[in-house]
Amino acid sequence: MFMTSDNSQNNTPRLPFRGLMLDAARLIESVAYYRRFIDFCSAWKINTVIFRLTDDQGCAMRFRSHPELVTHANALTPTEVSELASYATERGIELIPEIESLGHSHYITRTAEHGDLNDQGTGGFEWANALIPLHPKTLQIMDDLYTEATALFPSRYLHAGCDETNWGGSDFSRQLLTTRTRAQVWGEYLNSLRAMLQRLDREMIIWDDMVLQHDPTILDYLDKRIILHDWEYAGDEPNAVSARLALAREKRFRTIGGPALHWCKWGPRVGSAQLANIDSYADVYRNTADNAVMGVIVTNWVPSRYLRDAIWDGLAYAAVAINEGSTGARMHALPQFVAEHYGARWDEIWSAVFTAIYDAAPTRFGDQPVALLIPWANEEELRQAIAAAPLPSLSFCALLPKLDALQQHIQRNQADFAAFRLSIEYLAHLYWRHSAVNSLTGQELAPVLREVARRDAALAAKLSADWQSGRTGTPSAWLTLAETWGFSPEDFLHARFMTAAAFSEQVAQKDSFRQDSQDSKQL
Repeated sequence: MFMTSDNSQNNTPRLPFRGLMLDAARLIESVAYYRRFIDFCSAWKINTVIFRLTDDQGCAMRFRSHPELVTHANALTPTEVSELASYATERGIELIPEIESLGHSHYITRTAEHGDLNDQGTGGFEWANALIPLHPKTLQIMDDLYTEATALFPSRYLHAGCDETNWGGSDFSRQLLTTRTRAQVWGEYLNSLRAMLQRLDREMIIWDDMVLQHDPTILDYLDKRIILHDWEYAGDEPNAVSARLALAREKRFRTIGGPALHWCKWGPRVGSAQLANIDSYADVYRNTADNAVMGVIVTNWVPSRYLRDAIWDGLAYAAVAINEGSTGARMHALPQFVAEHYGARWDEIWSAVFTAIYDAAPTRFGDQPVALLIPWANEEELRQAIAAAPLPSLSFCALLPKLDALQQHIQRNQADFAAFRLSIEYLAHLYWRHSAVNSLTGQELAPVLREVARRDAALAAKLSADWQSGRTGTPSAWLTLAETWGFSPEDFLHARFMTAAAFSEQVAQKDSFRQDSQDSKQL
């Protein structure tokens, strides 16, 4: 999949926006990490970073104008945010704030003060939510948040979100819909937000899924100065990307391409199909000569799903794809990454390792190449693992000796390589752990569970150290929020495994699983 580097350069003019995204609203990293991320972007010719300030899970910044909003315990202060934005500007990076302004709004509606603005209805994704569009209180809150954010970020732009909505359930909205169509309400609300930003001398970006993909008639009511951020993460067909871009251009909107690296399809590593998603956007947008094409900003979601410092290679690949297209990325993105980030020499072993890792990455849904396992963490899940069909053999275990051999050649960022290796060790352990108990009978199970508990404890210690090396609080504190947030166990890699390790230790010490073969499926 990855070719030997020839260090060739593509001289096609670069896109105006060449960007990545930080999902701070889901998990806040340290200021030191964000500065390092900005430095990485500068080194890899990325000039734009979307900094997500809000989502259902809470605010990543303490808004002085609305301290009552659901806010993360380690949220950044306005001073820290301002200093970070200045740090980015000094390094040629435009840090664009994102404030969710319609859907993904539980950071507002889960407060006692603003619960009355919850407009969840039947107009969109069933699981989604929304503020009441055009409600005076909604408009005032947005005006307050925009005013505060734009004073801290020197960027010319603000991303207003507005994706994955479900609005229309309130009396206010039902009354609106007696005199307006849904498309008209959409247009009036988004145009009101854009007018706010115009007063603040800013331009408005929104996700395009609701207004271009689900109901393109909304586009006829939108101010043409609104910028569309087109996203579709599962596809790798350039024709589909081109078709959406063509529609946006036909309707006279400027557009940003928005593929993804990590999103809900994947676990700790993304697969080859995700690189193809990035490739398709990079090639289509780079090859479309039009002032309406503003660039490509690659998204990256929910940092608690992966080991933070294990994914620099994917970010580097995205950067090269944006700057040079898919051919350049396939040719030398990873060789360049190995040389520059690890200070090592690219060879056939590196090529084989990266190819195997990307080709074998498990998915959270579907079975191509194989479904991601959730580590069993209670008696029912253990019973299911014992009774499950055998798993196909995977290559993760075989990769660990190769990674150990490469480790001696790492000259820079050794901690990043350790995190990269740990992500593979984690996947290898999940499949070993599941297969170890599969189809076992009563007395056979006892020594295996003791061995699982021993290995779980060792890996849990490594994962805990990985978390503590750069993140605040404890992993289990995040897991307690899962139900409130609507997240699943796969969204909390560290925390879920701590729970699984605690359970395996508990069950290994019990005698109740030592039953005769007639009860082999019971503990």
